[in-house]
Amino acid sequence: MAEDSRGILNVLRHPLLLLVVGSVIGSFLIPWISHKTDRSRVLREARLKKKVEITNKNTETISKLHLRVTRLGIFHKDNIRLKPSPAKLAVLQDKLGEDMNDLYADFQREGWWWYRSLNDEAVILEIVPPGGFDKLRKDVDAYEKNITDTVAAFNAFWHKCLSKEYDFQDANITQIQNQMYERLEQLRQERIGLVNNLVQDFTAE
Repeated sequence: MAEDSRGILNVLRHPLLLLVVGSVIGSFLIPWISHKTDRSRVLREARLKKKVEITNKNTETISKLHLRVTRLGIFHKDNIRLKPSPAKLAVLQDKLGEDMNDLYADFQREGWWWYRSLNDEAVILEIVPPGGFDKLRKDVDAYEKNITDTVAAFNAFWHKCLSKEYDFQDANITQIQNQMYERLEQLRQERIGLVNNLVQDFTAE
């Protein structure tokens, strides 16, 4: 038995066997480890890039919407201050309508679309951790609802400013404007958490 053990040890110590074992490790194990390491690094970089993109796209989307709110606010404020004649007011309303349509068209180029593509990108690029796709879809839906509600929040004031019955001296108009600001602030607070959820969807392992 002792001789058999020594024979096995001698075989295991044989340079040729060690060379073969080393070749196997070098040919299969090391590349496998390297591949796993490279894939992990690529995933981390892709997820980081997507998180930055989500933050930037949200900022861009809201900035474009706020341009419309600002344009409406300036229109109403200037009318209260300058008290234009009915003829002049009609011209100002026409200009407001053109500006609002242009601003909305600019928003529509990406404002309704970028977050909807997150689901497809997550599946195709596999950058959402396993089991996270359902949560991502729910978070995308919640964000979309917030954007829809944000657009709807200034519709009442917008339509009042463009209507033939618009009277800048009517206190009810200013009240509608203030209600718009309150609703927009509420949606802004909600959106902070929603954006954070989207970012976290590309973070959790």
